[in-house]
Amino acid sequence: MKHTIQTGLLSIFVGAAALPALAETKWDLPLSWPAENYISVGAKLFADTIAEETDGSVMITTHPGGSLGFKGPEMFGAVRDGLVPITDMLLQQQVGDEPLLGLQSLPYLMNTYEEQVAFQEFYRPLLEEVFAENNQKLLYTVPWPQQQVWTKKEINGFEDFDGVKVRSSDPSATKIFDAAGMTAVQLPWGEVIPSLATGAIDGVGTSSPSAVDGSFWEFLTHGYPTRHTWNLNAVSVNMDAWNAISEEDQATIVDIAQRLEPSFWQSAQDADAAAMARLAENGIVLGDLDDATRQTLRERAEPIRAESLEKMGPRAQEVVDAFNAR
Repeated sequence: MKHTIQTGLLSIFVGAAALPALAETKWDLPLSWPAENYISVGAKLFADTIAEETDGSVMITTHPGGSLGFKGPEMFGAVRDGLVPITDMLLQQQVGDEPLLGLQSLPYLMNTYEEQVAFQEFYRPLLEEVFAENNQKLLYTVPWPQQQVWTKKEINGFEDFDGVKVRSSDPSATKIFDAAGMTAVQLPWGEVIPSLATGAIDGVGTSSPSAVDGSFWEFLTHGYPTRHTWNLNAVSVNMDAWNAISEEDQATIVDIAQRLEPSFWQSAQDADAAAMARLAENGIVLGDLDDATRQTLRERAEPIRAESLEKMGPRAQEVVDAFNAR
């Protein structure tokens, strides 16, 4: 009888070992962007790699296109307060909760993608501090390509911006568009296409991948690289959720984030090139701004940038000073 019991128990244990491992942790990751957007694609790769390298002990399901109901400006507060365990966010849309998240996007703080890359050396430590102060761990960042203004009219000089009802994504862009004579309407991404369709706006400030996401050729005719701001997304995790997983899984996730982050940055450049080609194929006229127009835009932006930087306080000023002195 004893032998029979032992054999039976052994069979149970062997059978249990043969079953697939059950996920110990399941996280939902909301995204504002469509599934085909390079940021959503990167987040899905991040989630899939985590599932593979933690042997399924941490499973992340991405929810693109705002399908969980969270709007872009709500993401920072949602993960801070534990409404979601992990999320992707456009940093400058979170300034209502934390002004320092808008630092990189101050108008004409930098002029090129290469300067945006250089800025991270000084900005990343501050970002990590800010996220930690708000019950979050920053995992990785991914940039947007150069910002553009997409319109229904040709822009031949600064005066042609006058009266354009343009979508802005954040307060900083709103101020620079207003200073340029446009009428800025601040909207999260989910409201852009309906606003174009109804005529509530007749221009959009955004990058080329978003222009493709929105099939702008159905509403607009021209695009101009204003480069008025350089925008950054971040993926962060709620600290309570983070502390609930094993140290081994934490180390694995950090390693994955560090390995993938450079490719995510490159994907922004690749996505810009591909999107610009597709926009041209669909009839969008890809123009440029003359030097005089760019200079006027920068001059209009200077007091806006200075005022915003002062409000952000000494930590922001230290980052900018270090960047300018590099």
